[in-house]
Amino acid sequence: MKIPGTIQRERIVGRAKRGVDLLVYAVILLIGAFQFTHYVRTSDFVSDPGYPDLAQSILERGSYQFDFLPEATLPPGFPLILAAVGRFAGLSPATLFPVLAVSTALGLLVAYELLRRVESRGLAAVACLLMGSSPSLFGVNTGLVFPEMPFFLASMLALLLALKIDSGPHGKAVIGWALVLGLVLALAVLIRSVGIALLIGLGTWIAASFLAAPETGWRRLRYFTIPLILGMTAQLGWSVWAQRHEALEWPQLPGYPQSYLSQLKVKDGQHPELGMASIADIPARIGRNIISRTVGFGEMLTRKHISPFWSSPAICGVLILIVVGLAYSLRNGGQLHDWYFLWGECIFLVWPWDFRERFLFPVLPLACLYLWRGLQALKECSRRAPKVVGLLAIVSGSILTSASAAFALHVATFPTEVNHARMDHVQPIASVLFWGVLVAIGFGLLLVPTSAFEWFNRLPWPRISISLRAVATLGALVIVASGIQVQVAYGRYNLHPDVTHQEFYPEIKAAQWIQANQPSGRVIMAREQDTVFHYTRRRVVWFPPISDPQVLMDGVRRFHVALLLVVHHSNSYWLPAEDVCFKRLLQAYGSLFRLIHQDGNYEIFEVLPSAG
Repeated sequence: MKIPGTIQRERIVGRAKRGVDLLVYAVILLIGAFQFTHYVRTSDFVSDPGYPDLAQSILERGSYQFDFLPEATLPPGFPLILAAVGRFAGLSPATLFPVLAVSTALGLLVAYELLRRVESRGLAAVACLLMGSSPSLFGVNTGLVFPEMPFFLASMLALLLALKIDSGPHGKAVIGWALVLGLVLALAVLIRSVGIALLIGLGTWIAASFLAAPETGWRRLRYFTIPLILGMTAQLGWSVWAQRHEALEWPQLPGYPQSYLSQLKVKDGQHPELGMASIADIPARIGRNIISRTVGFGEMLTRKHISPFWSSPAICGVLILIVVGLAYSLRNGGQLHDWYFLWGECIFLVWPWDFRERFLFPVLPLACLYLWRGLQALKECSRRAPKVVGLLAIVSGSILTSASAAFALHVATFPTEVNHARMDHVQPIASVLFWGVLVAIGFGLLLVPTSAFEWFNRLPWPRISISLRAVATLGALVIVASGIQVQVAYGRYNLHPDVTHQEFYPEIKAAQWIQANQPSGRVIMAREQDTVFHYTRRRVVWFPPISDPQVLMDGVRRFHVALLLVVHHSNSYWLPAEDVCFKRLLQAYGSLFRLIHQDGNYEIFEVLPSAG
């Protein structure tokens, strides 16, 4: 029987916990509300209108196609969500950007509930508020209609449902929850193809359960077979449909827009002319992706620039902690979120495209979870086996100190090259000092007798832990406040944006000129296919990154191209750049093209009749 004082303390603690929950909910909802009202206020989409156009195709034609061809690369889940909204409210920035804001708020709420259950309220609050206050998250969600946040919501909901089914009471109700989970998994894989990591993770989790505890494995097999089948059915159905309806304009070009599995086989997704990747290319690709994703993770949390050299504590140190935290979580079979994170990261490690911050959004809270668990595991190992930890610190610290010193010397020797790669001169030196201190600590742990560490265990760790958590919480609040301040500035700009500063404004101007001055039946060739199609509603053939003029000219003739748009971007996403490709085409077939309009940094050429 509990004494009255104990009951009173439990009530106070319970109220405090509910107060923390309500406070976090309120901040997340305020963040979502600000995104809801401060998207880019333009009359039409000024960047990447592909998903809205797919939704429009569903509503107007009852078919899933883009630019009059079946869409076989992007799964249809997100366009279907947009079409459902558009059916009642229309397809405009004013109706579609709020979908992303709502998805962000709900996704963060679900992620908070997930992390609160598997770890603690403190970690859940810090992870979700740091993510929600990220300026890059706000910039993407209020400027681009992309599926990351709906997928974030679906994936977090799937992980929370799996946790509920696995740990909750098991009766007839579990069948209903299993069906709900199956529908959420199906939706997730249809929103983004990387959702297959959920299915692979679910299968691996069940298999690992048999190894850890066969009784648990059989129970999970019974409860999660239906969700797995529903998810796999959705993925298989989409894959079969996409394969049957694939219509490639340039079949001689590897990679995009073929299936994602085909894209993984190329050496460089943005420079497909380099051909297919070999086994020797994979380690370099993995190393590049590890660095870029870790840098992106650190910059999103700290709002600070991180120099991308591998021996940096912000890269190698953070990566080690996340790997240790994930391994610690998987030691007894793990949970679905552990395996999902592992397989999702494996997919992105072999991804042949440049890093994009939006690809990190769906797993950012989980990365925070494993970073924290890595710190916890390191503290525990230091208490139980200080000699082993000391030896590891000496070996790893020495290697990383040497690597950082070599890079610091390179920074001093080649400042122009380093500045071009977004490196600064302070972080390499700070890295040398950091790893040097780690080596010194390692020698201390290794050389000092074990008995000397008894004082370490006698320290008032509960009080120290509370103090450290208070300092960490204060630091996190400062970062959250600074992020929200930047979001407010972005939001104010979004209310009165300057469209002329948009990256694809030249394509918009060119498309508007074509729409006003050219017959409707003329076929256009353009690199930024979705923007030109959106503003002209005419057949637009993709201007591929192909430098061979004969291949390009064959395509011009095959598709009966009448107009060719060339935009001179200072930093082209695709290589070779379109102006480079057209220059070679002009050198070989100059008499077949006539300049009919130019303005600023774009030109429109007419393909003369003799070319057809």
